[in-house]
Amino acid sequence: MKLAKVALVTISLWFMAWTPYLVINFTGIFKAAPISPLATIWGSLFAKANAVYNPIVYGISHPKYRAALYQKFPSLSCQDAPVDDGQSVASGATQASDEKA
Repeated sequence: MKLAKVALVTISLWFMAWTPYLVINFTGIFKAAPISPLATIWGSLFAKANAVYNPIVYGISHPKYRAALYQKFPSLSCQDAPVDDGQSVASGATQASDEKA
């Protein structure tokens, strides 16, 4: 279910990014309304912002990325504590032994 949610968010953000660009271009092609240069800039800005949305969605949805982000920058993390990946082999206690040389 989580994979479907990530895909849905990615597709939704793609449509939100590229739809203004499409509308502005079709308006210009078919001359339905006068377009100012400022309007064309906004359409391009939304479309290019799609390159920013994808890493954010990936970072929020991928557990290993979140764990690495928490280790490097705890204040930017999307989680409260690091995720235990089950691969750590460190022990909680160390035993000392008496060795005679």
